[in-house]
Amino acid sequence: MNIDSLDPGIFDQTDHKAWLKLVERALKGKDFQETLVSQTDDGIAVQPLYPRRRDCAPLARRQADAPWTATQRMDDPDIERAMAQLGDDLANGASGISLVSACSGSAFGTGMDAPQPLLSKALAAAPSRIATLRLDGFSSGAARTVAASTAGDGVQRLHLGFDAFLTAGNFANFALDIKGLIEFWPHGTIVNADGRGVHNAGGTEAQELAVMAASLVGHLRLLEDASLPLKTALAATSLCLSADQNQFTTIAKIRAARLIFTRIAEACGVSDPPPAHLFVETSYRMLTRLDPETNILRNTIAVFSAGVGGADEISVLPHSLTHGIPDPLARRLARNTQTILMAESHLDHVLDPAAGAGGIEALTDALAEPAWEIFTGIEGKGGLAKTIASGELAAMVAEARAKRVAKPIVGTTLFAMKTERPVVVLGALGPITGGMGLMPVRLDEGVEA
Repeated sequence: MNIDSLDPGIFDQTDHKAWLKLVERALKGKDFQETLVSQTDDGIAVQPLYPRRRDCAPLARRQADAPWTATQRMDDPDIERAMAQLGDDLANGASGISLVSACSGSAFGTGMDAPQPLLSKALAAAPSRIATLRLDGFSSGAARTVAASTAGDGVQRLHLGFDAFLTAGNFANFALDIKGLIEFWPHGTIVNADGRGVHNAGGTEAQELAVMAASLVGHLRLLEDASLPLKTALAATSLCLSADQNQFTTIAKIRAARLIFTRIAEACGVSDPPPAHLFVETSYRMLTRLDPETNILRNTIAVFSAGVGGADEISVLPHSLTHGIPDPLARRLARNTQTILMAESHLDHVLDPAAGAGGIEALTDALAEPAWEIFTGIEGKGGLAKTIASGELAAMVAEARAKRVAKPIVGTTLFAMKTERPVVVLGALGPITGGMGLMPVRLDEGVEA
């Protein structure tokens, strides 16, 4: 092709009206809305084209000059085997560890007891230092013990993961427990404002954000009772969300969480809040039991979306988790999903690459608005604890799950294998439980190929 012979006007700016004429010609009589406009689970219309949004400030991670933390999940009930895994994880790319209790709402049939003093020994023997240690589902007493046992092991940030709403709700002792944990907090967080349970039970993105917001406000009240200034309490809270294979909605959901966090801070009178700390875990509900290798692709899209959306920490559920306790290969693939995107694709080098993208900006706002409406509704009924206790939260999520339009699942209902390959795991899963009156439900459950 002779570039010099091209008409320079071929790339001139066009307008929306001219674009619609081209679309109408390409559709050949098909309906524009039915063909090109999709709907999210919250009923948000996603258009095929959006104008660029000007003058948008990037939504930064808490540590804007650093990559997100590649957090590896540790949930093997065999403590000695888990401690051996920890050394392997830190030697091969993981920069954070998430210890998952069997009592966690995100255990999914696995989980461990508090592993001290073996944890301290394993950290001391690890070939590289750990940037972040996260606890998920442990009691305040266990969290305090783990924090004390690892204080001298070079852990840069400690996230204690205390959540008053995922347990039976012993709010009376919360302030006292928090006072005992504050001394371990300065370089991490104390509590989780967690929406993952809503997602994995079948809720919508707006419902997940709303429960995260209600949990944040509920914990702020409890932290204030523990004599923490509101700005300090905001910094001491970790927002927790799920990331699935719906790329654009996941990116927008994570960005919307930052907008909601800032709006809550402003409502509390904190004009210059610290950036929210966002922990994102790949979705359990999107994992399939049939052809589980397809979960690797789903996880990759989810991690990409979480990274682009601005997560501070990302944890990947191994692809074989639906079959049992993941083996070393499954854990390695989960870990490498993140390290490849950072080390080879350099996905962490751009701060909020979605800023200004018309479609993502519009979807971010469109998710934040109904999430705020649901959140204020929860507050109007007395807060998250009362909404859980009344069964209204479970009913709301169940209704959303029932309304969800079933879509083809690759490897299950689409391109299903005639004969399933054997899956190697280290042991069987235990009972799967949830928190906040919600039970995790995978999208493939009850679906036959």
